[in-house]
This record gives sequence, C-alpha cells and structure tokens, in this order.
Amino acid sequence: MPFWHIDTGMAALLILLTAADEGLGAVFFGIMPGEAGALRATFGIPGDHEPIGAIAIGHGAGSGRASLASRRRPRAEMVHYGRW
Repeated sequence: MPFWHIDTGMAALLILLTAADEGLGAVFFGIMPGEAGALRATFGIPGDHEPIGAIAIGHGAGSGRASLASRRRPRAEMVHYGRW
C-alpha cells in the first residue's frame, strides 16, 4: 500500500470528524479502480491523479442540522490513563 493512501485516509478521517463537529453529516466512499471515469469528467480530475475515494458532506434530510455532540459520552468514560 503506498504511504500516500494512508495519509489520504487520515486526512479523510479528519474531514469527517470536523464535519460532525460542525453538525453536518458526512460519508466517505471508495472509488473502485477503473470506475473513476465519471468522477474525473464531473470534477475535472487530471489523468495523472488517482482518486481513491470521495467525501459527501451535507445537512440531514428534514431535521435541519445533525447534532452528534449532544450524544457523545463524557471523556472520562472513554479515555483511560495508564490503567482501566
């Protein structure tokens, strides 16, 4: 696996988390090899770039803004320092 695919995955995760923090919905979906033609044509992706995925971001249907922050567990329930 090329290291830049791992870097791209990490960057995508940061984008998804930021969208959630802003009250938006977001989803990452992979682009299968050989299936990037429509994506390239729609978004003008040059032939020397290899799209491996895309992220869709938006507001929830009918509910206005999604609120994940209100459903998060307290940090003390999730983070453990040195022992459980």
